[in-house]
Amino acid sequence: MDREYSEPLLATVKRATTSEPTDPQSILHAVYAGIIEGDYEALGEAVTDDVELNIVGYGPMHGTWRGRKDVVEATRRNFGLVSGQQPEIDGMISQGNSVAVLLRETGTLKSTGQAYSLRGVQWFTFTDGKIQRIDEILASIWKS
Repeated sequence: MDREYSEPLLATVKRATTSEPTDPQSILHAVYAGIIEGDYEALGEAVTDDVELNIVGYGPMHGTWRGRKDVVEATRRNFGLVSGQQPEIDGMISQGNSVAVLLRETGTLKSTGQAYSLRGVQWFTFTDGKIQRIDEILASIWKS
């Protein structure tokens, strides 16, 4: 992931963290930081045993996975499908046990070399200081 984009992404999420390590924004920051560094076990440590990941709207990553092992492997696989990622967070909303992240991302799909441009929402639901559910809704966008 391009540091020009990953560092501002982490800074945006970090601004919302608290000193409480089980706070949803603190957990989310640790997960994003781990994934950016290629440490998918950071995700595994932050999710419940029965976590569910749902991704819709972008064919190569579309799917539903359940359980820690499958969610971590799907995440690793999905990040392995792309290169030159340039993610940007447009906004975050946190209330109670949920955090919603509005984002955009551009990059290249490795299998075809084709550029992609996405806009999406990642909705995280937390239980007992861990991520229980991740819903990601993506839409392809192209700038003229």
